[in-house]
Amino acid sequence: MGEEGPGLVGIKKIRKGPLREQVRDQIKNLILTNHLRPGQPIVIDRLANELGVSHTPVREALAMLEHEGLVEMKPYGTPQVAEINASHVHNVWEMRLLLEGWAVRRSALRLPEEAFDQLERFLEAARQDARQSRYDTHVQSDIAMHDLILQATDNTLFERLARLVSDQSIRVRWLVETIATVDEVLEIIDEHLALLEALRARDPDLAYRRLTRHLEAGLQRQLNALERMKMSQPAATGTGEEV
Repeated sequence: MGEEGPGLVGIKKIRKGPLREQVRDQIKNLILTNHLRPGQPIVIDRLANELGVSHTPVREALAMLEHEGLVEMKPYGTPQVAEINASHVHNVWEMRLLLEGWAVRRSALRLPEEAFDQLERFLEAARQDARQSRYDTHVQSDIAMHDLILQATDNTLFERLARLVSDQSIRVRWLVETIATVDEVLEIIDEHLALLEALRARDPDLAYRRLTRHLEAGLQRQLNALERMKMSQPAATGTGEEV
């Protein structure tokens, strides 16, 4: 094995407990936040060393993440992070419209009152940071708001189904929204505040309409951002540095 280079951001040595679940959770977080980027090869030797475990739980974790659509395993090649392209984004947002459309009607009548003020404060903090071209708070508030809508359905089977789609959308959002323009991010925050207003009013139909407009606009923003990324890296192969 050659020179390893700097360690992965946020990675921690594995402690006592079920190894493959801990390994999966750490690798998954790196993928969702794009510290492991789409198409990036995953070198099992290096990852096992950084986590302080043997190869076996790493291979088991990668198999679990392949099942979730986050990792691509090749019979005789190096595993890699699953790619993101326009077709993938279309599929994910189509499922979001289906699943979140059902969830938002149900959640509009179930969300606790205290959730509204918390979300509003989070979104206003995201707006302030966005004006300084700091977008992490925005992405976190985006994820928190949509997760709350899914969880408030109080349907555990639905939540398990929705989590697969949500994870796919999270890594797309981390990839493109952290490089968006200030105006685009502020537009998303305004859409979230409009949706929050409908939820606070306990109006399922209005919440559904505003969520639908938000997701449809979001799909176009993601596609536009992917196109800009493609044009700015005409010679890119999509693989990047190995980890």
